[in-house]
Amino acid sequence: MIAEQIVNGLNVQEIQGLINAVKKEPQIAQARFYATTAWVTGFRNEASVKDFTLGGITNSTSRTKPFTVVGDHPPELLGTNKGPSSVELLLAALGHCIASGFSTYGAHMGIPIKSLVVEIQGDVDLQGMLALPEPAKVRPGFQTIRARYYVQSDAPREQLQQLAKLAEDLSPTKDSLRAVQFSSELIVK
Repeated sequence: MIAEQIVNGLNVQEIQGLINAVKKEPQIAQARFYATTAWVTGFRNEASVKDFTLGGITNSTSRTKPFTVVGDHPPELLGTNKGPSSVELLLAALGHCIASGFSTYGAHMGIPIKSLVVEIQGDVDLQGMLALPEPAKVRPGFQTIRARYYVQSDAPREQLQQLAKLAEDLSPTKDSLRAVQFSSELIVK
């Protein structure tokens, strides 16, 4: 019997098992995720996330209750501060995805991570969403996104750089933002 090997909180054999299963039946990797957003008032919205589809099968039981994500704007941008803005949530989602990549690919590569902080910054010119100085003159979304990875590991810097590149290059969230200029910096503690 093979002993469980846990690296970065993940079972390495389960990662390999998933990879092997997808190699045999690629269709099981087809996924669909859902979010339903309800407007409350002003800039306040509440999104609900629960079900997902994997391999053509909708899963409504894995999560016993939906996750609720509240969004708003700060008062300086006419909100009531009941939650982060949508662009802040997008940066948080990108940070989550890249951190998960560090964990997963690190475990698969045998690179234990002692600590990791993913810091994401994005620049938006709010003139774009206000159609100023005229519509389409200024892009309404992020012009640039920058990331810093504060990582503590006994692995050599070269391996950590390879891991950071994998975490970025294979991030579904980052790939979804591919029209935005992106840069990153690895900081080994």
